[in-house]
Amino acid sequence: MKEVFMNQTRQLTNSSGNHTVQICLNESSQVDLVTGYIKDGLLNEEAVIVIAKPALRQILKSKMDALCFDGQFLKDQDQIKFFDAEFLLSNLISDGILEEKVFQEYVAAPIYNAQSNYKKARAFGEMVDILWKQDQHDMAIQLEGFWKNLTSTQELTFLCTYSLDKLDPDSYDNALEHICKYHSHLAPQEDSYSIEPGMGGVMLSVFGEAWNRVISKFSDSQKISTQIQSTPTIT
Repeated sequence: MKEVFMNQTRQLTNSSGNHTVQICLNESSQVDLVTGYIKDGLLNEEAVIVIAKPALRQILKSKMDALCFDGQFLKDQDQIKFFDAEFLLSNLISDGILEEKVFQEYVAAPIYNAQSNYKKARAFGEMVDILWKQDQHDMAIQLEGFWKNLTSTQELTFLCTYSLDKLDPDSYDNALEHICKYHSHLAPQEDSYSIEPGMGGVMLSVFGEAWNRVISKFSDSQKISTQIQSTPTIT
């Protein structure tokens, strides 16, 4: 059985950078995706900022070592910086409210500093996914708004990921609509779709149908500019 998703790219006007979300089937595909994202940035001589939980940070550092990157040298040159996603979130949230001023201090400022040395920068952030998994959807979307504002004024590429296995199938349409509103590019991951037994084709089919409904809705909208590219196939 094959499931086909429309690979949708949305370009937001008046934007210096871009804000991208990748929907991954599982944590393994997330690791592969972020590893490639970091590698491309380093090879392009961009500053790279990684905001992730300790487990993911450790895995990514091991991946970089395996690719023969000198992690200590890159850190000494301020080309790559790692931050703890949970620690940052604890500072951003005050009395259950996200503070944008604190976001500017703890998140935006290090990015500005990186850009001053390397001109271009890219960041990966796991904070939104942490909130999403905690069912703090409104707060997750608010944080996405902070990132959207930042990428609209800076030469910054920002990537965040959402795991398919963490989403309730009954809420796919609603979740995807929220996600679409805050990203300049949106696509399911194309190259690591090995379906695990516990997931099953039915779950993937439900997501594919929801994906196509939501993308078609945004494509028909007069408010945004859209471009449909080739459709990745999941076997």
